[in-house]
Amino acid sequence: MSVEIVAVPDADTGPLVALLHDAEEDDERIRAALRDPACRAYAARLGGETVGAAVVRWDRREPSELLYIAVDPARRGTGVGRRLVAAVQAELPVHGRSLLVGTANCSLDNIAFYQRCGFRMHSVRRDFFAYIQPPLSEHGIPMLDMIVFSYTSPTATG
Repeated sequence: MSVEIVAVPDADTGPLVALLHDAEEDDERIRAALRDPACRAYAARLGGETVGAAVVRWDRREPSELLYIAVDPARRGTGVGRRLVAAVQAELPVHGRSLLVGTANCSLDNIAFYQRCGFRMHSVRRDFFAYIQPPLSEHGIPMLDMIVFSYTSPTATG
């Protein structure tokens, strides 16, 4: 069975919050992004089941930003995340030329994932996660900074 990536109409984004909670602990921040008219939600569907989701803030002034992406834990490592990113990257030329995405300095799997998807290191937002107290950690590394990656489309219409 093949994974289908579809844009989700604004009225139908509510059920994506639970899945996207894995990408952002604050559900209200997710809901705010889903209500933002500059943002677009995408779902990865397998059969009739939503197994992944992404939210992108498109910006013609550049750069656009992949705000959230999450894949059902049972489907990780199966290519769903890559399919979501590839669908967003394919749509990028309609909106501009560059796309940013950020992840925590300690999220080593995410750092590797974005680079495998063609993103390059762009910048560091120091102390971005300072508001999280006590600090979270992964791999024994405290979550402090956001590592920002950039993808540049090889073609653009605008």
